[in-house]
Amino acid sequence: MRGLRGKVVKINRGGPESFEGTLVKVSSDYMVVRNKEGFIYVNESHVKSITEAGHSHREKGPKQKLIHANDFHGVLKSLRLKRVQINQGGPEKLEGVLVSVTHNRLIIILKNNEIVRVFIHHVKTISVHVHGHNNENHENNNQSKDNKSNGNQSGARNSNSRGNQSRGTQAQGNRSAKKTAK
Repeated sequence: MRGLRGKVVKINRGGPESFEGTLVKVSSDYMVVRNKEGFIYVNESHVKSITEAGHSHREKGPKQKLIHANDFHGVLKSLRLKRVQINQGGPEKLEGVLVSVTHNRLIIILKNNEIVRVFIHHVKTISVHVHGHNNENHENNNQSKDNKSNGNQSGARNSNSRGNQSRGTQAQGNRSAKKTAK
């Protein structure tokens, strides 16, 4: 497989775990493929076939640093506390934060705060999940803009009783100001 480095390859012939990209690295028990999604670290024991799909071309994916590890377990440890995608598709695809890696399993926390334990020998691929992270930042930026435009309303949301008292006091002040003006 080292002869395929730098070439565009297709990993597996079809199904949810099939994908294409440039073969970047071949190690003892894993390989790295780069495509428009970024680096995909492939557990070699789950690869059914590799097909040369053409010559290398520059993938315009997100900027990422390539992880250099001796084995697939080392890759997993390097991705600890990062937002990752485990497996490419199908019912076993998971997206969340990798919080723990032991000698035979890992723990990932999903978006809905569900904690999932996965045996490492069932992990086919893992990649840094950039898209979810960007969407999350986009949502946070929108919330910040909303909070700025709403002024003190965000404070009222955080403390309903204090917010209601403020509004009540303002309303009473406005009524007394109107009476005085008459």
